[in-house]
Amino acid sequence: MLNMLNEVALTNGSSVLGEGAGMIASFLRSDIGKAIIGFVILLALFWILESLWPEDRQQPKIRQGALTDMLYYFILIPGTKLLSTGVIAIAVFITLRFIPHRQIPVIANQPGWAQALEILLIGDLMSYWTHRAFHSFSLLWPFHAVHHSSEQVDWLSSVRVHPIDTVASKLCVTLPLFLLGFSGGVLAPYTLFLVIYPILLHANVSWTYGPFRYVIASPAYHRWHHAAEEVSLYKNFSGLFPIFDIVFGTAYFPNHKPARYGLYQDRMSNNILAQLWYPFQRRKPTPPAGGAYKPIAGVGQTQSQRYS
Repeated sequence: MLNMLNEVALTNGSSVLGEGAGMIASFLRSDIGKAIIGFVILLALFWILESLWPEDRQQPKIRQGALTDMLYYFILIPGTKLLSTGVIAIAVFITLRFIPHRQIPVIANQPGWAQALEILLIGDLMSYWTHRAFHSFSLLWPFHAVHHSSEQVDWLSSVRVHPIDTVASKLCVTLPLFLLGFSGGVLAPYTLFLVIYPILLHANVSWTYGPFRYVIASPAYHRWHHAAEEVSLYKNFSGLFPIFDIVFGTAYFPNHKPARYGLYQDRMSNNILAQLWYPFQRRKPTPPAGGAYKPIAGVGQTQSQRYS
C-alpha cells in the first residue's frame, strides 16, 4: 500500500514538474520571454564591458532614466516593430502601384557577399542623410530630441527613440534598398545589424578603434554626437562609416572626452509619456541641442549663418 502511494506521489510530482517546465519553456519562446532573455544577455555583457573599459568611470550602472529606457525596451520597441513593419509594407505596396518593381540585373546577379557590402555602404549613406535631416529641420528635430534627452549615455539609452523617429528612419533606408532589387535574404540580416550595432555605439566604453577610427564608427566617436557642447553640435551623424561625415564636413575627432551629454541649452522629463508627447507640444524655436538642430546649409540659411 505504501509503495502504491509513493508511486502515485512520484507520478503526480513528475506530471506537475513536467507541466511547469512546459509552461516555462512556452513562456521563454514567447515574445516577452525572448525580450527578457535578450535583456539579461545584454545587461550581463555590457555590465562587463562598461566595467572593464568605462568612458565615464563615475557613471552609475543604474543611472537616472534607466527605468524609462526599460519601458522603451519592453513596451515601445515591440510596438514600434509592428508599426514600422506595417508602414513599410504599406509603403512598398503603394510604391509598386506607381513604380512596377523589377530587379536590377547588375544588383540581383551579384553574389550575396557583394550585395551585403553594398547594402552596408548605401544603407549608411541614406541613414546619414536621414539622420542629418532629423537634426536639420525644426519639424523633425523634436522627435529625434527624445533620443538625445538622456544625460547619461550607455547601451540602454540607445533604445530611447520616439516611434515616429524609428519608423521614418527605417522607411527611408529599407524602402530604397528594396526598390533597388537587393536580395531579401541579405536585407534581413542587415535589419538585424541595425538593431545590434547602435547598442554598442551608445555603450559607456572608451573604445576608439585606434587607427580604424576613420573607417568604422566607434562608441567614442558616437558619444560626441550626444555631447551637449557647442563645439560638437551637428557632428558625427554616421552610424557605421565616418567617411560620410568626413566627406560632408561633419566629422569630429577630438582627443578628449565630452564634459556632459543630453540636450544643449534644454532638458526633457524622464517621464516616458512626456517624452512621447514632447514633439507635439507648442514651444519656442528649438535651440541647438547635443548634435542637434542645425539647418542644412542652403536650406533656409547660408553657409555663414549655420553656426551663428
